[in-house]
Amino acid sequence: MGNVLYEAQFQFTSSMWILLIIPVMFFIWPWIQNTLSKLIGRELPHMVTFPRTACITFGCIAAVAALIVFLFQGHMYFKTVGVYQRGQYEVVEGYVENFDPMPYGGHTNESFEINDVYFEYSDYNVTSGYRNTKSHGGVITGDGQYLKIGYVYYNSTYGNIIVYIEELSPPS
Repeated sequence: MGNVLYEAQFQFTSSMWILLIIPVMFFIWPWIQNTLSKLIGRELPHMVTFPRTACITFGCIAAVAALIVFLFQGHMYFKTVGVYQRGQYEVVEGYVENFDPMPYGGHTNESFEINDVYFEYSDYNVTSGYRNTKSHGGVITGDGQYLKIGYVYYNSTYGNIIVYIEELSPPS
């Protein structure tokens, strides 16, 4: 038994909260405008006011966009983390090879292989699995690291999504 470095679980991130807040803000903005006007005793400047119909329209658009994102993330979650929690995932063990780190500024994915199984991820791609690059404090640090990786193949775009990482002592 080694040192468990990562285990997939559901994470409600700050970007998900923003997706929830934006549609709500559109729907409550007319009420906020009305309340602010009453507090200051006059109409608000036109640059901060929006017609009620525009608020409802943009609120509906934002709500549909948020729903699409949540459905996609939910699908990915059940196809990766759900599979992991049911124990229906693949495992590879060995030395990290061909490690290609992402620079601190981003703009590329980090990748490596273990026993010809290829992994690629980035801090900037939203997935249900591991995505923390070395330059931002990730646990996969380079060639020669001996790891046991649990993974689920998601699709041709996302490839193998890492759901479990354990650092082991190399075999003698």
